[in-house]
Amino acid sequence: MKKSFITVSALAVLLMASSCSKDLLDENPRSILVPSFLGTPEGVQAGLTGVYSGLRNVFGNEEAEYLSVQGTDEWMRGFAATQGYEDYNPSLINSTSSAVNNQWAIIYRYINDANGVIQYAASVQGLSPAVLKQTVAEAKLLRANYYFFLVQQFGDIPLSLRFVDAPTKDVVRAPTADVYTAIIADLTDTMNNIADKPAQPGRVTRATALHLLAKVYLTRATSKAKQGDDYVNALKYSSELITNKSRYGVDLEADAATVFAEGNENGKEVLMNVQFNQDAVFSGQNAFDPTGANQTNFFFRSRYDLLPNMVRDVANGRPYGRFCPTPFLLDSYILPGETDKQLRTTDTRYNKWFTTVWRVNSPGNNGGTAFNPKATVGDTAAWYPGRELSAVELARIAARPGGRFVVGPPSKYTPNFSPVLNKYDDMTRTAVNNPSDRPLIVYRLAETYLIAAEASMYTSNLAQAVIYLNAVRERAGAPGKKALMDVSPTQVTIDFILDERSRELAGEQMRWFDLARTGKLVERVKKYVPAFVASKPSPIGTDNYGSNAAVNIKDFHVLRPIPQSEIDRTSGKVTQNPGYN
Repeated sequence: MKKSFITVSALAVLLMASSCSKDLLDENPRSILVPSFLGTPEGVQAGLTGVYSGLRNVFGNEEAEYLSVQGTDEWMRGFAATQGYEDYNPSLINSTSSAVNNQWAIIYRYINDANGVIQYAASVQGLSPAVLKQTVAEAKLLRANYYFFLVQQFGDIPLSLRFVDAPTKDVVRAPTADVYTAIIADLTDTMNNIADKPAQPGRVTRATALHLLAKVYLTRATSKAKQGDDYVNALKYSSELITNKSRYGVDLEADAATVFAEGNENGKEVLMNVQFNQDAVFSGQNAFDPTGANQTNFFFRSRYDLLPNMVRDVANGRPYGRFCPTPFLLDSYILPGETDKQLRTTDTRYNKWFTTVWRVNSPGNNGGTAFNPKATVGDTAAWYPGRELSAVELARIAARPGGRFVVGPPSKYTPNFSPVLNKYDDMTRTAVNNPSDRPLIVYRLAETYLIAAEASMYTSNLAQAVIYLNAVRERAGAPGKKALMDVSPTQVTIDFILDERSRELAGEQMRWFDLARTGKLVERVKKYVPAFVASKPSPIGTDNYGSNAAVNIKDFHVLRPIPQSEIDRTSGKVTQNPGYN
C-alpha cells in the first residue's frame, strides 16, 4: 500500500484516496484524487471515503476540542492546557495558533474531496443511478457539515464548490450569508436523495440531514445573515424528525446511562457519528501521533494516578487534563430544594455521566502504605461527594475498618482532583497511553428535541417548547421522580435552554458554538468561570485552580482568528477578523 499527496490552492488541500471495498468506511489507501480518477466508479467511492475520513480530525481531535469545549461556562483550564483557549490568552490566541491553522487546512482539504465527488460523479459510467444519487447526497451533507463548522468559527470564509486541482491565490472571503445559502442548498438537496437509514454504521442519512438543517437554521437566526423565517424552519425540520422518528429508526434511549454505554455508539439515539478503528495508519493508534485519533477519553481526566494506592491503567484512562469542569456545570444538576445527601439525586445525568469514585488498583503506590496500609484492590481510593461533609462523616471515613480514603468536597476541587466526565471512557483500549477506537457520537436525537424547544420558544409557542424539554428531562429523572423534572412555560428562557443543553450535551463539542451563537459567550464566561487562584487547597496538598478567562475574554472572541498562513498565501486577499493580529 502507498500514500501519495498533492498540494493544491491556497486552501492547502491534501488529497488521499482509497479503493472501493465492501465497507465504504474501511479504508485501503491507493492513489491520489485527480479528475481522471474521480471519473471512475472506484474514484467516486474513494473520494467519498476520504470525505468521511476527515471527520476523524474534526471530532475527537485535540485541537478541534480546544475550539469547541474550552473557554466556556462548562470547562475551564485543566492541569495541562496548552494553547490559551481556556483563558483567552492574548499572547497565544492569534493568527499563528496551530489549532486554527490546522483545523482550517484540514477542513478545506476534505471540502475539496467532497467537491470532487460531487462535480465528477455525473460523468461516471458503471454506477447505478441509485448508488450515484446516494453517494452525491452523502458528499453534500458532509460538505455542508464542514462548512457549518467553519462559518461558525470564522464568519466570512472562502467558499469553494468546485474541485481545485491546481495552486491558486485567487481566494477571498465570501459573505456569511452566501456560506449559509450554500449549506442550506446542500442539505435541502440531500434530503431528497439520501436513504432514511444507514447502510452501515457511520453513514449519514436523511435523519442526519433533518437534524443538521434544523441546527443550521437555528444558528443562522442569530448571525448577521439571519432571515425572518429561520426559527420557523428550525422548528419545521426538527419537529419533522421527531414526529417521524420511527421512519428513521431513531428514538431517545430510555435511560441516559445507555446513551454513552461502551458498545452502544451506534445506538438508536445516534444521528451521526465518526467511526474509529485500531489501524495506526488512519486512526492514530500511535500514542504520540494522535492525528485522526479519538482522544476524548483523555481530555476530561483528572490525576487519579497521583492518589494514594492508585496507578495509571487502561480502565481509568490517560490523564491529559485539558479540561476542568466549572462549578456551574457540576451544580447545574441540582434541582431547587435539594440539600445535603439529596443533591443531584433527581436528575440522574450527573451520577451517570461523571465519575466521582476511584477504586484502589495498586495498594501501596503513591504513599499508599502510609496513607492506608489496609487498602485492597477494588476498595475506595477517593470520593468526590459533590457536597461538603460534616466533621462526623469525615471522622467515620477516617476510622473505617478498611482504612481511610481521599475525600474531595467541592471546596477542594482543582484541575488535578475533581469529578470527571465519563461519556467517552474506553476500557478496551490496546494500551494505557493509546487513544480510543470507540465511534464518537456527533449528533443525537436528544439535541433535536432541544433545538425544537428553542425554536418553539422563539416562535412564541412556549407550551410546545415545554413538551420537547420535558421529554429530555423526564428521561433523565430518577425512578419515581420524573414528574419533578418537568418545567412550566414560565421557566422557558434562552438561559434555561442553555442550562439544559449544558446538562444534556456537556463535553460534546457544542458549548462554545452555543454560547457564541446566542450572544452569551462573554456574559456567561464572566459569570460562571472562577478567577485564577494559586495554591488552592486540594484533596492532596495544594493546586492552582480557576482561570483568567473572565479577565481576558472580549466581544471579538465570538470569532476565531483567520490563519496567518491563509492570509499570506493569498497575498492579503483573505483578511483578518477584528481584534486579532
